[in-house]
Amino acid sequence: MCVPTRRRTPRKKYCPPIELEYIATALEGLVDTITLVDMRFELDIGALIAKYKTRSALPLRKLGLSARGRRGRRQAPAGVTVIFGGRHATTAVEALFADTPHLDVIVRGEGEEIIRDLANGPPREQITGISYRLNGGLVHNANRTLTRLDDDLLPDRTLRRADYRLLYKDMDLGVGVDFISTSRGCPFRCAFCTFSNNPLGEKRAWSGRSAASVVAELRTITASFVFVVDDNFGADMRRVEKICDGIQAAGIRKTFIVAVRLEIFKHPQILRKMFAAGFRILTIGIESAQDKTLNAMQKGFDTAQAEKAFAVIRKLGFFIHGYFIVGCLGETEAEMLEIAAFATRLKVDTIDLCLLRTETFSPLNALIAASGTYHARADGYVVSEAYDLDKLQAIRRHIRKNYYTLWSLVRIGARIIRVHPFSGPALLRLALRFLSLGLASRRPNGHERAELSTANRG
Repeated sequence: MCVPTRRRTPRKKYCPPIELEYIATALEGLVDTITLVDMRFELDIGALIAKYKTRSALPLRKLGLSARGRRGRRQAPAGVTVIFGGRHATTAVEALFADTPHLDVIVRGEGEEIIRDLANGPPREQITGISYRLNGGLVHNANRTLTRLDDDLLPDRTLRRADYRLLYKDMDLGVGVDFISTSRGCPFRCAFCTFSNNPLGEKRAWSGRSAASVVAELRTITASFVFVVDDNFGADMRRVEKICDGIQAAGIRKTFIVAVRLEIFKHPQILRKMFAAGFRILTIGIESAQDKTLNAMQKGFDTAQAEKAFAVIRKLGFFIHGYFIVGCLGETEAEMLEIAAFATRLKVDTIDLCLLRTETFSPLNALIAASGTYHARADGYVVSEAYDLDKLQAIRRHIRKNYYTLWSLVRIGARIIRVHPFSGPALLRLALRFLSLGLASRRPNGHERAELSTANRG
């Protein structure tokens, strides 16, 4: 199984491939051997396959690939069953078959059950959730029904062939990093969110693993810095409380970064437990400084409620990373530029400024069509005649410059020291990096900051 590199996007070498590690666990007992290759570190599939054939008496029968990255797709070999999976594969089925001559099967949506069927199950025509070649054409079977998460299905980290460490740009902070998935889905229905529906256009009902299962997995993780990759870790705050209690009872000492919604401010006692258990960095989607936009997005709060929530959250000591969207439907340039002042009032520590994007099955598409003035480019970015991509990028740079002043960089550095998410040497490296950015340009690159976020939201 391979994780290919991506063209014109960050290589993100700090991200362990837990998606394929879940697939590896699902295949246990059904295949003889599994090798997981991360093409961010090992670029040539052909050479690895040749090495495998010379060292193993077992034939190579199946090759699974995460579909991102043309290089990896083009290296898919003939003579073996080639299977693609992942979000991109699910939303670009026809294009991937056309672009990859030796591709046999695409797994659409969540793949743990499907891969077991492909390895040791019924004929392809009976396997829901796949697309495949047949007699010169393509067959798309019905979607697979989504099920609750299995507490016993954990990623197989023993297959890793690379050392995953926290990076700031290309600077190694000297901190081991890992990912953990404790839930899937989100109970909210934000109108713009590409994650509210799964890649098949279905609403993924929120499903969380038990607290005991999460704590048991954390005890096996050696890295000191852990990204919780849930869409919304705080969907069930009582479960969060049990996880925090379990972490402290087990004596687990790590730093966690999690994505939550600002409604968590209603649970200050649990927030205190989160901080004590190591959940020091929160990422929160704020999206806009305009009430009309927040209402249209169905965010469930307005700017006044956001200020009330952040007044509670920031008192508890967390490092807060806020997400905003540049180019929301109906916003003027002046309204977009208010993001910097609004983020300052909220006292968010760092911000990501994402350009509005959509995907094939995003609920945002209906709003774009109804607007009459906006459209989605081939790459998913949402633009209009008044605000093309160049204009939106210029506005984003202006917001960054207004928010990331020398004073704000000093404040960020001080907050990092107070929250203390890293070791002493890592803190020193990060402080020196922030200082160099401030002295050099007064406007640090947004992509560099994104290297410390949990997800690329556009």
